Amino acid sequence: MMYCISVSHKMAPVSVRERFAFREEEKKEFIELLAGREAITGIVILCTCNRSEIYVSGSKQAVSELQKELADYKNVRLEEVLKYLNIYRGESAIGHLFKVTCGFDSMVLGEDEILGQVKEAYQMSKDMKTVDYEMNVLFQRAVTCAKRIKTDTNLSKTPLSIATLVANEVFHFKHGGDCKKVMVIGMSGKMGTTITKNLVSKGGIEVTGTVRRHNDYLTVNIEHERVKVVEYKDRYQYMDDMDIVISATLGPHYTVTYEDLCGALASKKKRLFIDVAVPVDMDASIEKIDGVTLCDIDYFDTLTKNNTEIKLRELDLASAIMEEDLDSAIKEMVFHPYIHRMDELKAAFSGKRLESLLFRVRDQLNSEELKVILKTLDGLESWIKEG
Repeated sequence: MMYCISVSHKMAPVSVRERFAFREEEKKEFIELLAGREAITGIVILCTCNRSEIYVSGSKQAVSELQKELADYKNVRLEEVLKYLNIYRGESAIGHLFKVTCGFDSMVLGEDEILGQVKEAYQMSKDMKTVDYEMNVLFQRAVTCAKRIKTDTNLSKTPLSIATLVANEVFHFKHGGDCKKVMVIGMSGKMGTTITKNLVSKGGIEVTGTVRRHNDYLTVNIEHERVKVVEYKDRYQYMDDMDIVISATLGPHYTVTYEDLCGALASKKKRLFIDVAVPVDMDASIEKIDGVTLCDIDYFDTLTKNNTEIKLRELDLASAIMEEDLDSAIKEMVFHPYIHRMDELKAAFSGKRLESLLFRVRDQLNSEELKVILKTLDGLESWIKEG
C-alpha cells in the first residue's frame, strides 16, 4: 500500500514548510535512510516552494516509521510534526498524487511546473532503485495523466495572474526589433519584480527597471544580464528607446504624463504602455500620442474574469480525464495481486458448479454489488459467444 505525508501551503506557513524542506543531498540521504527499513519498500520525496511530500509504499508500519524518522532527521518533536501533516493512505494517497501531479492541488490551479518537479522526484528514486512495482505504476500513470490534461485541455494555458497577463501582452506585441526593449517603472515592488522575472524568463527582451534612490543606494531585487537599473527621476531619458513601458507603483502621482511623454519621444514608432497600478499611474491622455497604445488595470481585470470562466470550463474536462486515469490506476493496483494467484484460484474453483458459485455470490453481496457482477457476467457471456 502507498502512503503520503504532506507539509503544504494548505496547513503550514512558510516558516514551517522551510523546516521540512529537503535539499538535493538531503533527499538522497533520507531516501537511503528509509530504504533500510523493513516496513518500507518504496520512497519518493517531492519538494517545491509550497510543499514537502514523502511518498512511501510498504506495510501498515511504513507510515509510522516514516513519521518517526522524519522527526528525528529534522530534529523536531514528533508531536510538532503531526500538527502540520496531512496523511494519505491507500486510494487516498493515489488520488492525492494524481491531484498534485495534474496541478489541481497547486496555489495556482492547473499550473504545470509541478509536473516537471514530480518527474524529477520520481526519477531520482528510480535511479537510486528505491521505487517498487506499485510506485513505478502509480507515478508513471500520474505523469501520463498530467500530460494528457496538458495536451487535451487549456487548463494550464489560461493565465489568471496580472503579472502573467502583462508578460503575455509584451510577448505578443508585434512591434520592436529582434530584441524588445521594456521599461518597468517600480521594478523593486512586488508586482514589478514578478513582471520582470516573467519577462526575462524568455529571450529577446531587455528590461530597464526604475527604482528610487534611498540612502545613496539603489534597491534592486533582480540581478540579470538583461536587466538594467536606472533612477526613477531619470525615466523619461530612456523612454524614446523603449518599445513597451509598464508602470506598477503604489504612489499617488502619475509616473507618466502626456506633456512629459510628448517631450521625451523623438522617434515615431508603435509603442505599448501598460498601467497596472491602482490608482492609475499613467495619464490616459497619452493614448492621443501617435503610435501609443495604453492598456490599464481594467483591461487586465476583464482578461482575468474571462480566463477564470475558461479555466473553470476546462477544469470540468480535466477532472473527468483525471478521474478516468485514476480509476484505471487503482484497478491495476487492486487486480495485480490476483495475477499471481491465477493457478491457486483455478484449483480452488475446479469442480465447483457454476450455480453454486452464483448463489454464494448472491448471498455475500448487496443488491448494487450483485447488479455489477451479473452485468459483468452478461458481458463475458457475449464476449465468449462472439469469440
